[in-house]
Amino acid sequence: MTARNLLLAGAALALSGCISLLPESETSALYRLSNHVPETEVASHDLPVVRIGRPIAPRALSGDRIALDAGEGRIAYMAGANWISAVPVLIQELVIDTIDRRSTVVVAARPDDGVASSWDLRLELRRFEAVYDQGSNAAPRVDVAIRARLVDAANREVASTRTFETSRRADGNRQALIVDAFSRAASEMSSELADWASQQVNAAAQAGSAASGEAG
Repeated sequence: MTARNLLLAGAALALSGCISLLPESETSALYRLSNHVPETEVASHDLPVVRIGRPIAPRALSGDRIALDAGEGRIAYMAGANWISAVPVLIQELVIDTIDRRSTVVVAARPDDGVASSWDLRLELRRFEAVYDQGSNAAPRVDVAIRARLVDAANREVASTRTFETSRRADGNRQALIVDAFSRAASEMSSELADWASQQVNAAAQAGSAASGEAG
């Protein structure tokens, strides 16, 4: 058995419980990342466009597998379950959807939408895993961390940066409950990110209006 296989086997033994880990079964359940941010009626015309890029992510978080922190810097994956798309795609779509639901001052767009944008929101996914911090049979804690940079599309200057971190304890050590914790933690993160981006764009617009008024 290779060192890599020993590592994966050790991670599976350490985290055995109500869920199963590598090696994966032949059939896998596919899970969506649900958005728990409430929908509100927002104006969507004549607003600055923020282009939401697909987050860059470390290799361990760039695929469609559900990551579990196995301790000591190791990552394992939940067996018999996958995300419906690659994690960066899920995060990008979640942020776009959240801005659509919450913001009254900006409109979200994808880079391939082909629309002119006033701002670029560049994201770096740093954590997106379930952590078994209370033992292998206890409900894990889901940690989500994203670094965001808001870039002025006109001059390509970084207007603001911020790291968003959220955690959510699963209601149990079962696949569906852990996935729900992922969704709720990610929704909280995306809500904070959407509010921050909206505030930054609004502040820049107000500063620009004030400068124009003084010049006139």
